[in-house]
Amino acid sequence: MNGTMKYCPNCGKSGVEGMKFCPRCGQRLLGLDLEVRQGAVHEPEAPVRKSKMRIAAGILTIVGGFIGGSLLITILTELHVSRVLSSIPLFVAVIGGIMALRRENYGLALAGAICSILFPFFGIPAVILLVKRRREFEEEKENADAYYKHGNAYDEMGEYAKAIADYNKAIELDPNHALAYFNRAYAYGEIGQYDKAIADYTKAIELDPSDAQAYHNRGLDYQSKGEVPNAVSDLDKCIKLSTDPELTKDAQQALYKIKDSPEGR
Repeated sequence: MNGTMKYCPNCGKSGVEGMKFCPRCGQRLLGLDLEVRQGAVHEPEAPVRKSKMRIAAGILTIVGGFIGGSLLITILTELHVSRVLSSIPLFVAVIGGIMALRRENYGLALAGAICSILFPFFGIPAVILLVKRRREFEEEKENADAYYKHGNAYDEMGEYAKAIADYNKAIELDPNHALAYFNRAYAYGEIGQYDKAIADYTKAIELDPSDAQAYHNRGLDYQSKGEVPNAVSDLDKCIKLSTDPELTKDAQQALYKIKDSPEGR
């Protein structure tokens, strides 16, 4: 693709100049500065390499928390303190260490490292390493957005397999990236893989229960599969949630066609 195009600032849909709403995600476009960029696909930033120091912090947190937590349990048990309560630091340390290794949830990773200070020989270095490596947790989501936008560019070119591969990477880096699930669902629908599309729309709805567009699109995919009751349910839900007159109109028309069809009677 060559030349300059205008894109929806929410989902990256191209060719939206002059439209009131984005035909893909339903974003209201009037009054917004549409994103303008060249149509060529550019490679996203390379993912941040796994840091040996961060991995070490995760291991130190788990081991330190396990040793320190076990000692604390022994001491508090002798003092007749509830074993459940005395086990909390060990539990937090182990979960925090796992978060550090997975580069997810910096707050929980740091809390785990702090709990591992019960065994200072491991806990203190873990805290220091995590404080120094905080930026890596932030870069994880930035890389997810880069792959998401890259996938959008492939989607606009009709190269859905490549788009899906990029959305996969975005979701791997940020499992709560609702737009990546939404757009991967859209791509799956375009190539007729309705089961996968429905599963991704379902996840997008789980992450954002007020997403009327996701209900609308999932309803249409249910219709394509011949699952009329599910299609009707989703389109009804879309109409109830939608604050977009155009989206509401589209859902009402789709619903009318389904109910007027032999399958819907």
